[in-house]
Amino acid sequence: MHRINIIFKFSWPFLRPYRVWLAMGLLFGILFGLSNGGVLWLTQTLIERLENTPSDSAFALSGAGQEADSYFGQIKFRIKNTVDAWIDPWFPKHDRKLDLKQLVGIFLFLPLFTAFRSFSSYLSSYFLAYTSEHVVNDLRVKVLETLSCLSLDYFNRSTMGDMITRINGDTGNLQRCLRNGVEHIIKEPVTILSVFFIMLFIDPMLTMGAMILVPIFVLPVLALGKKAKRAAKKMVQTNVTQSSLMVEMLSSIRVIKAFNLEQTMVGRFRDLSRYLIRQTLKTVRAKELVNPIIETGAILGLGALIVFVVQTQRPINHLVTFFMGIIMFYTPVKKLGKWHIQVEQASVGIGRLMDILAETPTVKEPDHPKSLSGFKKSIEFNDVSFSYLDEIVLKNIQLSVPHGYRLGIAGESGSGKSTLVNLFFRFYDPTQGQISIDGIDLREMSLADVKNLIALVSQDIVVFDQTAAENIGCGKPGATRGEIEAAARHAHADEFIQRLPEGYDTRLGEQGVTLSGGQRQRIAIARAFIKDAPILILDEATASLDSQSEGEVQAAIEELSENRTVICVAHRLATLKSSDCVIVLSKGKIIEQGGFEELIRRDGIFAAMAVSQGIKPTSNIASV
Repeated sequence: MHRINIIFKFSWPFLRPYRVWLAMGLLFGILFGLSNGGVLWLTQTLIERLENTPSDSAFALSGAGQEADSYFGQIKFRIKNTVDAWIDPWFPKHDRKLDLKQLVGIFLFLPLFTAFRSFSSYLSSYFLAYTSEHVVNDLRVKVLETLSCLSLDYFNRSTMGDMITRINGDTGNLQRCLRNGVEHIIKEPVTILSVFFIMLFIDPMLTMGAMILVPIFVLPVLALGKKAKRAAKKMVQTNVTQSSLMVEMLSSIRVIKAFNLEQTMVGRFRDLSRYLIRQTLKTVRAKELVNPIIETGAILGLGALIVFVVQTQRPINHLVTFFMGIIMFYTPVKKLGKWHIQVEQASVGIGRLMDILAETPTVKEPDHPKSLSGFKKSIEFNDVSFSYLDEIVLKNIQLSVPHGYRLGIAGESGSGKSTLVNLFFRFYDPTQGQISIDGIDLREMSLADVKNLIALVSQDIVVFDQTAAENIGCGKPGATRGEIEAAARHAHADEFIQRLPEGYDTRLGEQGVTLSGGQRQRIAIARAFIKDAPILILDEATASLDSQSEGEVQAAIEELSENRTVICVAHRLATLKSSDCVIVLSKGKIIEQGGFEELIRRDGIFAAMAVSQGIKPTSNIASV
């Protein structure tokens, strides 16, 4: 019950919007459970009325030692008389001739009762399925929303497979548990209780004898649940690894084919699949063992019932009714046993879902953000340092970027160039110092305001599986078609877009697979154009392009840079020639700073980098 309580406590915020549907499902589940007791009563009543030999009635006192004038016996006698008075005209009896009323009773009451029972089950299942489907859908959206709001440090320590498993696998286990559980936790207990009390009403001693073995078979089911939970934990871990492997393999398929690694990767996947099969079969064994355990118990109970009926010379109609009652009693017990296994499996995923929903971003929104409608003065980096874990990435960065300025950033790989850009976007916060725009600390501004001031063109080109127009329009939600096409013309993208099969309405495929590298980059530049932000970040924007594509893209970038404050991170130093100032980073520190030509003349680190790229003759470089 503890784990069931955890599951429903976790699920309740998502169940609350659908409480009317949930209540309807529970109501019809209760009616279905009660109708099962009605089936047992109806069976006993019909057998008794059609018997050709006198016997105790369905509600008559039975069993040695009972007296007809006992309190319990008087209650049963009154109920019997009341019910008999109501049904007697409508049901046939062995000692009287059939009439029209009895025919109507048989052909009307029984179908109506059956329809009531069947449709109660159907409506309960439908309403609860409606509830569980919507609950899990809302939960998936919530998990994805939570992930999207987390800071980049979470994604640095997590794997893609783990996040996919949380969104799909863990919520899927909860979905199955809820869909079956909410239904079972109402239908089956009500069925068990209604059948038990009808049997108890018919013959208390016979009922207690038939139920004596129930507790004995509960213990193995609980043990199987623990076994299933252990297997479920290993299944989740394997699913995470397998999902990560699939993402890794499919996103790197060109490299895998180039190095002839197809069989190696498939072999790793096969080994994981085999391990997953072994763990899955453990849960299958645990779940399916419930059937033989409960059914064996039911048959033993039936054997004890037969011996008891013969020994005490109970009426045969009681044996028939109790035979049916035992079947109706143990069937929901089996369902609850199997659901117990599902609860144990789902509890593993619930823990993981609770963990992810409890995560909070390390970069937080201020309680009372300061507003900044535009950028007018300067960007200031005041003694900015940043460490990731125990590694110092940036140290004591002091920098001023006036409005309309073009700042170039150079340095070897790992020098901290991209980290500086990440801090400016508030993907992380500095561990020391502050970054401000027009005198306002970025930490005092809302994240949306900060990002609205900045447009990014990166070497990591992102093209979504949408139309060309939708991809460009991402830069400005609600943009008109005219604004989209104007942005494309400024980015020198209009010409190739017009040549696509459906022009701006052509889907570009996942990661823009239908486009060349230069075309994808111009889509990204058009996105920056339509955003029309006053600050432009160029992060190695042409690093992955060939010389021809670089020339085409560079022309678009130059147009985009006009009348904007530009921060350009570049490995190809030639792209920094138009910068007002260039800073050179090494091991997280600014080691050189000045104009492009000035740094060349200094014959320092920047000049050495320029020589290696053929920008200046080696003979003019001093030893560094």
